[in-house]
Amino acid sequence: MTTTGNSAAHEIAAAAPEGAHVVKALNSIFGHVLAQDKPLDAFLAGDSAEAKARVVAFLESLDMRPLDAGGLQMASVLEWTGILLMGLAGHGAGFDLALGADFH
Repeated sequence: MTTTGNSAAHEIAAAAPEGAHVVKALNSIFGHVLAQDKPLDAFLAGDSAEAKARVVAFLESLDMRPLDAGGLQMASVLEWTGILLMGLAGHGAGFDLALGADFH
């Protein structure tokens, strides 16, 4: 389980071969919402600008709007965002919700 100050992404990064780059993304979108083929915001975090650029290109190829949350230290926040969505969904909001950002 994700604990304060730690994340699954950090665990993966620690176990990955030297030189590997971890980018956290897509854990705050329910699979069936993703499959609805509508515009969605996708949050991502990672320490490598090059690796994040690759993930951004992938997300854009899916017609998603990538939103960079910062370095890998933000992975725990993104993981807790997924947990928040599960709590909301299970307590009446339903599983058809998705988070987004409005820049207006």
